[in-house]
Amino acid sequence: MPYIRIAQMISRPGREAEVEEILKKLSEYYPKQRGYVGGYALTPHSEGNMTRHGRVGIWESEMAAQTAAQTEHHLALRAQLLRVVDEDTHLELSFEGRPDPA
Repeated sequence: MPYIRIAQMISRPGREAEVEEILKKLSEYYPKQRGYVGGYALTPHSEGNMTRHGRVGIWESEMAAQTAAQTEHHLALRAQLLRVVDEDTHLELSFEGRPDPA
């Protein structure tokens, strides 16, 4: 079964473009990693004065996702991301995926 990661966050005020740029870099990086099946950058959705961002990544296994997450490049991008999002809103979830019945 595929391993699925979902991340969502709200950017700090005025930092929306930076968050989007970092998420774009992650979207460009992951397909080069072993075990990456596919993913989605989630379009920002504004709610009042907040802008919600996110991404979904689908991996062959948890090990593949963990290996990619421990690379120097990923850790550097993650550190940049944590500086421009509201830390209380940064949520990362992991699931095993089962296809819907045909």
